[in-house]
Amino acid sequence: MNKYILKTLLCSALAATTLTSCELDQFPETSLPAEKSWKYVSDATNYHVGILAYLRSASTAGRTVSEVQSDLFNLRTTGTTYDLYHNWRFTSSTTDGDGCWSTNYGMISNANHVINNIDKIEVEEGSNDEALLKMYKATAYFARAYGYANMVTRYCKAYDPATADETLGLPLVTTVDVNARPARASLADTYKLICEDLAKAEELFEDKDNTDYSAPNYNVAKALEARVSLQMKNYENAVAAAKELFAKYPLSADKNEFKSLWMEDFGTELIYEPQQTVDERGSMYSLYISFSTQLNTYSPEYLPTQGLIDLYEKSDMRKSFFFAKTGAAAGDIVDESAYILTKFPGNEALKQTGQYEYYNMTKAFRIAEMYLIAAEAQYRIDGTGADYLNLLRTNRKASELKLTGTALFAEIKNEWAREMCGEGFRLECLKRWGDPCVRMAPQALAAGFLISQAGYTDQNAAADNYRWVWEIPSNDLKANKNLVRNWPTEQ
Repeated sequence: MNKYILKTLLCSALAATTLTSCELDQFPETSLPAEKSWKYVSDATNYHVGILAYLRSASTAGRTVSEVQSDLFNLRTTGTTYDLYHNWRFTSSTTDGDGCWSTNYGMISNANHVINNIDKIEVEEGSNDEALLKMYKATAYFARAYGYANMVTRYCKAYDPATADETLGLPLVTTVDVNARPARASLADTYKLICEDLAKAEELFEDKDNTDYSAPNYNVAKALEARVSLQMKNYENAVAAAKELFAKYPLSADKNEFKSLWMEDFGTELIYEPQQTVDERGSMYSLYISFSTQLNTYSPEYLPTQGLIDLYEKSDMRKSFFFAKTGAAAGDIVDESAYILTKFPGNEALKQTGQYEYYNMTKAFRIAEMYLIAAEAQYRIDGTGADYLNLLRTNRKASELKLTGTALFAEIKNEWAREMCGEGFRLECLKRWGDPCVRMAPQALAAGFLISQAGYTDQNAAADNYRWVWEIPSNDLKANKNLVRNWPTEQ
């Protein structure tokens, strides 16, 4: 891993609760003063707070980039954010995806500190402190698994059990050594570590009845297990893990509950939502929803495709809540017929100044994803899965589908788009299915509103396009000569 990045990550760990910058060069590179401080429960608490902060960042890192690379959105003429990903022309030197790599490895570094040192702290057996340290350790194992799971879908090929032993995985870092230059493990070993860490987290969390969505717990680890199992084509386990959570996290009972889920970041469907405050916020959803006071209209950089909007039935409550005909501007061009994505309308409790801030807490895991996992995995097992699909659909006031065969699987795919649009799942879904990225038909907007150059509204990336797999950030490739590139030549 890049030495500079590792220093930055260790700086974050040492800073603990504040997570501010510090100067590590004052210490010898071969010593880690933090490792000598593992004497008190408060030492572990500081690292635990750091892990929770990283989890907040890691739940969003890279997800918007990958979403706009997919087929669901179009870039307005004056938009530039992530445009190289949107038109599939990014290179290994394009830095927009680097945050996914650095943030998750930062979290892994903090987790490694805890995993390798927390047992040095002596506490009374059976005490509250012992229980607290056990929870900290469980959270660290979960965070490490989550970090690698976030990256493996971006920087590695889709998992195939027949070839996973020969396919490149990630550099696996389980200790803290700023001088280490790890080579890449196989994809099989990468997923093996993820599964082992999840098993340890689930064992340490113990309490299966804890449904507090503000921090990791047994059920959060189980949700990640379901997600990872689907990626690994371990379909039986994917169904079992997803079903274990159904009764614990009821789907929203009505439109008001569903509205609260998005406007107030509150609801029974939440499995894990890293907490934010007005002073500690994540990224704004301004790519999808922003307002121009100068033009007195909305001006998001990315608009939903007409193809995405048309996937919904009129009765589907997601359609009226996720999309609104607000009109929008692209530079001086204003089109009153434009629909924008209003799925992330902004939580009033997170606003600092003014009314045009659109901060929402990231829903890292919610029960709707578990129904989709169960439906897809069950279809892969025996060609069924409609029951799980319809449980989700009818709850959203969409019609019950009576489909079988390839028609059923096509609707399972469509349901992933309907339910999870804008949340960063689409690219990894297409990649998992082996489908091309054919951008859906755009909205019929005023001439010049959307970029019309090749690769934008007409994007058609074949399933074997090498850019499905992001290249390792160029700084890391230069700093660590043991890393093997994803792309055979500099692109």
